[in-house]
Amino acid sequence: MVNHIEEQPAREDVNPPTTASPDPVDGEQAIDESSDVDGDFAQLQKTLSQKRRAEKDCPESRLQKALPFTFLPNIRPLTVSDVPSCVQLENAAFTNPEHRASREKFEYRLTTCPELSLGVFCTVIPSQLPPSCKLPTLSTARPVETDRADGALSVLLAHIVSTRGTGKVVSDADMDYPRDWRTRQGKSAHVGHQEAGRLVAVHSLAVLPGLQGCGIGQMIMKAYLQQVKNMGLGEGVGLICQDYLVGYYERFGYKNLGPSKAQFGGGGWNDMVFDLSGSTE
Repeated sequence: MVNHIEEQPAREDVNPPTTASPDPVDGEQAIDESSDVDGDFAQLQKTLSQKRRAEKDCPESRLQKALPFTFLPNIRPLTVSDVPSCVQLENAAFTNPEHRASREKFEYRLTTCPELSLGVFCTVIPSQLPPSCKLPTLSTARPVETDRADGALSVLLAHIVSTRGTGKVVSDADMDYPRDWRTRQGKSAHVGHQEAGRLVAVHSLAVLPGLQGCGIGQMIMKAYLQQVKNMGLGEGVGLICQDYLVGYYERFGYKNLGPSKAQFGGGGWNDMVFDLSGSTE
C-alpha cells in the first residue's frame, strides 16, 4: 500500500514610449520601428519573470524552504534498528490507521528481507533546529557517530518497504505476515515474504508530511527501481494504490492493471506493476 512567495512580475513599461517625428522631406509621419523593440523587450521581461517564478516553485526550492538545514541525503538500505523511525514515519504519513504497517510488520520485513527496503536519511544537529521545526522522526533518530560533539543525528525522511511475492500483482497474502515468524527459523509461510518470488511487492512509500511534494518521493522511487534492477532482485515491482495516485506511479513507468482484488485497509486499490525486464533506466 502506498501513498505520498510568489515573485512580483517584472514591469513591462520600463522603456518610455517613443514618439515618431515628422519626415523632414515629405512632412508625413515616418514608420516607428521602436514599437517592435518595446514589444520584444516586454515579452523577454515576461518570460524571465515566469522563469523566476517557476524556479521558486520547483521541488528543490520547496524542499529547501521546508527544511531549516542543508539537504544532503543519504540513501541506504533499512535495517531492523530503523524500525522505530519507520513506525514514526508511517504514523505521520498515513492519516488512515488501517493503511499503516504495525511495528511487528516492520520488524518482520526488515529482519526477513532488509535488502528490499530503502530509506532517505539526512544529518541533523538538534541544537541548531528552530523551535518551529517539526520532524516526527527526530525523536527516534540514531547518532551519526558515537560521542560526536555536536550530537548529530541521522533522521529518516522517507522510506520504501517491500517483500517478495509469487503472483503477478500484489495480493492480501503479500500484505500479511506470519504471526509465528520469530520461531519458524527461516521456514516459508503461505503469507508474507516469499524468497522464491519474482515480484517485488512494495508495501509502503512514505514521506514526512511537511516534505511531500518536494521531490523526495520521486528521488527514492527512482533510486529503488534502479537498485532492484541492478541487483536482479525480481522481474517486476508491484504495488497497490488508490485512484488519485495512479497518474503519479505511471510517470515512473508503472502500468495500471485495473482494480485490485486486495482488500487490505478496506480495499479500493488499483494494481500497478513496473516491468523490470523491459526497463531501460
